[in-house]
Amino acid sequence: MRYHRSKYWLILLTALTGAPTGFAAEADSSLTVVSAVYQTIDKEYVVDGVVEPIKRALITAQTSGQVLEVNFDIDDFVKKGSTLVHLKSIEQKSSLEQVNAQVVEAKAHLNAAHKEYNRIKQLRTKRVASAAQFDKADADLKAAKARVKAAVAQVTHASQQVRHTTITAPYSGIVIERHIEPGEIALPGQPIMSGFSMSGLRVVAKVPQSQIEAVRQYKKTQVILESYSKTRRFKSKKLTIAPYADAQTHTFKVRVNLPKKAPDVYPGMFTKVAFVVGQEQRLMIPTKTVVYRGEVRAVYVVDEAGQISMRQVRLGRQHAEQIEILAGLEAGEQIATKPVDATILLKAQREAIKKPVIKAH
Repeated sequence: MRYHRSKYWLILLTALTGAPTGFAAEADSSLTVVSAVYQTIDKEYVVDGVVEPIKRALITAQTSGQVLEVNFDIDDFVKKGSTLVHLKSIEQKSSLEQVNAQVVEAKAHLNAAHKEYNRIKQLRTKRVASAAQFDKADADLKAAKARVKAAVAQVTHASQQVRHTTITAPYSGIVIERHIEPGEIALPGQPIMSGFSMSGLRVVAKVPQSQIEAVRQYKKTQVILESYSKTRRFKSKKLTIAPYADAQTHTFKVRVNLPKKAPDVYPGMFTKVAFVVGQEQRLMIPTKTVVYRGEVRAVYVVDEAGQISMRQVRLGRQHAEQIEILAGLEAGEQIATKPVDATILLKAQREAIKKPVIKAH
């Protein structure tokens, strides 16, 4: 709404300049005001949280061998598929050659068994070969086929062992720890490197059992990151609640996913997590109406007589373009929507009070 102030300007201009009332009447002006009203907002329960990566891995050796080279170190960025460590592969390649030779041998036996089976089968049709000879030829053929399958399986295993001598990154990420050095002998299951991916982050928080039912009901939360320059809020579209409580603290672990590519957010950072646990009525005003003077937060209040006063207020949480008033205002009071205009009018109002009115003759 607008508070028309042509009469008020008339008095101010006459008092300050001594101008005739006809001149002041031409300077019609207005000041836009808005009322402080109660609104229904989400009730939040805030707990501490810690940022952690969604993808975190400990890379271990899948075969044995001497470490020939280690290509990355702590804090290095690694692309998916890059070679982390290369092991000596002489034994693995030798085993692969042996099983390849076994495959060739098994296939030769299979070919011979197949020919023998066909020969005995033809003789059997002519009633020359006995049933025992045919059964033996059939069993030899099946055994030869099985030996080929076993040899091929050994080739697959040996080939896999050769590939395991080159340890690669499963996804793009950052190395946080290196567990092996060149020249050492790696054994199956031995840690090689630890790392995590920055492509997905989440916040882990603990919620007491008194609030977990409401958290499950609303499933709405925001992650709050406070820094030297500003406070940021990230809305989460997914949260995962542990199906059990910690026996010592009686709290439930809740994981809250952060938006992808959230700026300036890193694993290990401390955060606040605001869970919606209900709704409540709060006195709200537009954020643009608040002025900041050092540690003071204030608004310009306009009373029914058009008098302007600067009043200190205590602020609460911000919701979109509205901010909560904890103290300093009452519901229905009107405040200026443009603090700059209100400052000019307030200054003129104070000058008018100090300076005596000059009557026109």
